[in-house]
Amino acid sequence: MPEISPRAYLRRIKNVRQGLLTRSRIIFLLSQSALTTQRLASNIGLSQSTIRRHLRNMAAEGIVEKRRVGGRVLWRLTGIGQRTLEEVAT
Repeated sequence: MPEISPRAYLRRIKNVRQGLLTRSRIIFLLSQSALTTQRLASNIGLSQSTIRRHLRNMAAEGIVEKRRVGGRVLWRLTGIGQRTLEEVAT
């Protein structure tokens, strides 16, 4: 699990450590595959409402987006946002 992702920093809100860590976990999981809010909450161990709040804040800055697929809402990374040097190089 990564420490703090550069993509976890948001311009519109105060970036406290716990929020950065939660958003970093979300980014890590979404880098593997698109997931539902329920699956993210289960994997991270936080409530769905907490995960939804982070996803809404991240979506407002274009970092994630939601897609409706067969009656489910899946979240995925958009590719927008700060990237690490390793991500840019590959």
